[in-house]
Amino acid sequence: MRTRIVVIALAFVAATTLGGLVARAGDSMEELQARFKARFAQVQQLKTAGTLGETHLGYLDAPGAVDEASSKLKDEENADRKKLYQLIADNEETTPEKVAERNAVRNFQKARAGEYLKGPDGTWKKKA
Repeated sequence: MRTRIVVIALAFVAATTLGGLVARAGDSMEELQARFKARFAQVQQLKTAGTLGETHLGYLDAPGAVDEASSKLKDEENADRKKLYQLIADNEETTPEKVAERNAVRNFQKARAGEYLKGPDGTWKKKA
Protein backbone atom coordinates (compact mmCIF):
# COMPACT_ATOMS: atom_id res chain seq x y z
CA MET A 1 0.00 0.00 0.00
CA ARG A 2 2.77 2.40 0.94
CA THR A 3 4.64 1.62 -2.30
CA ARG A 4 1.51 2.33 -4.30
CA ILE A 5 1.15 5.78 -2.69
CA VAL A 6 4.80 6.58 -3.41
CA VAL A 7 4.42 5.49 -7.04
CA ILE A 8 1.27 7.58 -7.47
CA ALA A 9 2.95 10.59 -5.88
CA LEU A 10 6.00 10.24 -8.15
CA ALA A 11 3.76 9.87 -11.20
CA PHE A 12 1.90 13.04 -10.21
CA VAL A 13 5.14 14.99 -9.74
CA ALA A 14 6.48 13.75 -13.07
CA ALA A 15 3.24 14.61 -14.88
CA THR A 16 3.06 18.13 -13.49
CA THR A 17 6.73 18.79 -14.17
CA LEU A 18 6.56 17.53 -17.76
CA GLY A 19 3.26 19.32 -18.30
CA GLY A 20 4.86 22.58 -17.22
CA LEU A 21 7.77 22.07 -19.61
CA VAL A 22 5.42 21.40 -22.51
CA ALA A 23 3.33 24.45 -21.67
CA ARG A 24 6.43 26.68 -21.67
CA ALA A 25 7.63 25.28 -24.99
CA GLY A 26 4.52 26.50 -26.81
CA ASP A 27 4.09 30.24 -26.35
CA SER A 28 0.64 31.73 -26.68
CA MET A 29 -0.12 34.80 -28.75
CA GLU A 30 -0.65 36.76 -25.54
CA GLU A 31 2.74 35.73 -24.12
CA LEU A 32 4.49 36.72 -27.34
CA GLN A 33 2.66 40.05 -27.50
CA ALA A 34 3.68 40.82 -23.91
CA ARG A 35 7.33 40.17 -24.70
CA PHE A 36 7.18 42.25 -27.89
CA LYS A 37 5.63 45.09 -25.92
CA ALA A 38 8.26 44.83 -23.18
CA ARG A 39 11.09 45.05 -25.75
CA PHE A 40 9.50 47.59 -28.08
CA ALA A 41 11.15 50.75 -26.72
CA GLN A 42 14.61 49.17 -26.70
CA VAL A 43 14.21 47.78 -30.22
CA GLN A 44 12.96 51.13 -31.48
CA GLN A 45 15.86 52.95 -29.82
CA LEU A 46 18.39 50.61 -31.48
CA LYS A 47 16.68 51.02 -34.86
CA THR A 48 16.71 54.81 -34.51
CA ALA A 49 20.40 54.71 -33.58
CA GLY A 50 21.16 52.58 -36.64
CA THR A 51 22.36 49.65 -34.54
CA LEU A 52 19.59 47.36 -35.80
CA GLY A 53 17.46 47.34 -38.89
CA GLU A 54 14.66 45.39 -40.54
CA THR A 55 15.28 42.80 -43.24
CA HIS A 56 13.12 41.81 -46.20
CA LEU A 57 12.71 38.43 -44.48
CA GLY A 58 10.81 39.92 -41.52
CA TYR A 59 13.58 39.79 -38.93
CA LEU A 60 15.96 42.21 -37.23
CA ASP A 61 19.60 42.26 -38.19
CA ALA A 62 22.58 44.51 -37.57
CA PRO A 63 24.05 46.61 -40.38
CA GLY A 64 27.35 46.69 -38.48
CA ALA A 65 29.01 45.46 -35.33
CA VAL A 66 26.83 45.31 -32.21
CA ASP A 67 27.49 44.89 -28.54
CA GLU A 68 26.46 41.78 -26.65
CA ALA A 69 23.31 43.31 -25.15
CA SER A 70 22.04 44.50 -28.55
CA SER A 71 22.81 41.14 -30.10
CA LYS A 72 20.92 39.34 -27.32
CA LEU A 73 17.91 41.63 -27.75
CA LYS A 74 17.96 41.03 -31.51
CA ASP A 75 18.11 37.27 -31.02
CA GLU A 76 15.24 37.29 -28.51
CA GLU A 77 13.09 39.45 -30.79
CA ASN A 78 13.80 37.24 -33.80
CA ALA A 79 13.08 34.03 -31.85
CA ASP A 80 9.72 35.42 -30.79
CA ARG A 81 8.97 36.66 -34.32
CA LYS A 82 9.67 33.17 -35.62
CA LYS A 83 7.20 31.71 -33.08
CA LEU A 84 4.63 34.36 -33.97
CA TYR A 85 4.99 33.71 -37.69
CA GLN A 86 4.45 29.98 -37.07
CA LEU A 87 1.33 30.61 -34.95
CA ILE A 88 -0.17 32.87 -37.61
CA ALA A 89 0.77 30.48 -40.41
CA ASP A 90 -0.90 27.59 -38.60
CA ASN A 91 -4.12 29.62 -38.28
CA GLU A 92 -4.07 30.82 -41.89
CA GLU A 93 -2.91 27.57 -43.51
CA THR A 94 0.13 29.21 -45.05
CA THR A 95 3.86 29.13 -44.38
CA PRO A 96 5.76 31.05 -41.71
CA GLU A 97 7.95 32.47 -44.49
CA LYS A 98 4.91 34.03 -46.22
CA VAL A 99 3.78 35.55 -42.91
CA ALA A 100 7.30 36.90 -42.33
CA GLU A 101 7.40 38.44 -45.80
CA ARG A 102 4.07 40.20 -45.20
CA ASN A 103 5.38 41.52 -41.90
CA ALA A 104 8.58 42.70 -43.59
CA VAL A 105 6.56 44.73 -46.09
CA ARG A 106 4.63 46.31 -43.21
CA ASN A 107 7.85 47.00 -41.27
CA PHE A 108 9.45 48.64 -44.31
CA GLN A 109 6.39 50.86 -44.76
CA LYS A 110 6.33 51.82 -41.07
CA ALA A 111 10.09 52.43 -40.82
CA ARG A 112 11.07 55.94 -39.88
CA ALA A 113 13.42 58.10 -41.89
CA GLY A 114 17.03 57.18 -41.14
CA GLU A 115 16.31 53.57 -40.12
CA TYR A 116 18.19 50.80 -41.89
CA LEU A 117 16.41 48.35 -44.19
CA LYS A 118 18.04 45.31 -45.78
CA GLY A 119 16.67 44.39 -49.19
CA PRO A 120 16.68 41.07 -51.05
CA ASP A 121 20.03 41.94 -52.65
CA GLY A 122 21.60 41.98 -49.18
CA THR A 123 22.41 45.68 -49.11
CA TRP A 124 21.48 48.02 -46.30
CA LYS A 125 19.83 51.34 -47.11
CA LYS A 126 18.62 54.12 -44.87
CA LYS A 127 15.00 55.00 -45.36
CA ALA A 128 14.69 58.52 -46.75
